[in-house]
Amino acid sequence: MDAGAQAERTALGWQRTGIGTMAVGALLVRWHASRHVLPLWPGMLLIAIAGLGVLVLVPQRYRGVLRNVRAGHTPLSRGMVPGVTLLQVLVTIGIGIGIGIGIGIGVGIGVGIGVGIGTER
Repeated sequence: MDAGAQAERTALGWQRTGIGTMAVGALLVRWHASRHVLPLWPGMLLIAIAGLGVLVLVPQRYRGVLRNVRAGHTPLSRGMVPGVTLLQVLVTIGIGIGIGIGIGIGVGIGVGIGVGIGTER
């Protein structure tokens, strides 16, 4: 039984999640470029944070877990899961607020997604 197989599967799962998040960020940037409904920063923030995770944090965590498992120690970190969860919640709330503000501004100037357009007299 390979002691590092579980750590590798977990790292690959986090990499897939990060790449998917970067794709969502790219879609938000594309939506901004084509429709000017959303501000640019939510998509760029998603791409930057997910890119940092995929390129730096996931490999670093994988190497640390693998080192602990091979040394016979537990790979668990007491602060990792709550910390990452808090970060994801805060980023999601921030991006949601940014999107809400962007859509609110877009509707206010008549560039919305069909909400409120043509209803003013």
